[in-house]
Amino acid sequence: MPARDWSLPRARAAAITLCSLAVLLAVASGCFRPSPAPYAPHDPALAGFPLLFYPSAVTSAPAKAFVFFIGNDIGFWGAHQDLAKRLAGAGYDVVGLDVKLFFGRLPDDAAARARLFGDSVAVMIALARRELGADSIPVVLGGHSLGAEVASWIAAHAAPPRLTGLLLISSRGRGHLRATLSDIANRSAPTEPGSYSVADNIAALPASVRVAIVRGTDDRFRADDAELIRAGGGRIDKWSVPWGGHSMSNILLAGPFVERALGWTLRR
Repeated sequence: MPARDWSLPRARAAAITLCSLAVLLAVASGCFRPSPAPYAPHDPALAGFPLLFYPSAVTSAPAKAFVFFIGNDIGFWGAHQDLAKRLAGAGYDVVGLDVKLFFGRLPDDAAARARLFGDSVAVMIALARRELGADSIPVVLGGHSLGAEVASWIAAHAAPPRLTGLLLISSRGRGHLRATLSDIANRSAPTEPGSYSVADNIAALPASVRVAIVRGTDDRFRADDAELIRAGGGRIDKWSVPWGGHSMSNILLAGPFVERALGWTLRR
């Protein structure tokens, strides 16, 4: 009997994987493109940054905090937009960063990439806070998946003034300052040179910065939380979203947990 050619099943599996990634990329570039935010900034210096503005909808009082929220490897997609609108309705000034789009503008060299990203984020946050009149209120850095990992990097390496909290939704244990096909596939966390440990970033934060983890009970990366919680010590807490997956796409389900976690970061 002739030997079976095992290369054919492997080739088919590889083709299926590539097709799946192609579909994901097509969806990312189409259906998940950000819809117009409710506010167009007046400062022309902000025009060059992929930021979306959601000012507090509560006009009877100052905003509770300025939330700088980083999107994931798809971009600042529908679930992020819905969450930003929900938080604005609850009295927060929210500015979203389409980090996937911004990463595409950075050089490949890891050191130059980190330096330019850190400098750029500092400028973005400062200009966005001034635009919304949010210079004197607390700042919370947040993000989802890749964006949560990037938020931890910003908090550790380019923290804005008045940083009070870090909101990590579906964070992996490691991150990097780029968006790749591997991130979209969500199979593993990055380990290449230039990648970083989220736990190390948390451990480097001042004791005054609270860290909130929001995680779906069905998220494949939930085992990473033990290391993150150890790094946070007494200023970290976790909110578990029942039946939530890594994408956390159902904002009706996840939204209340995110709101509670965000409010906790501001308590003193």
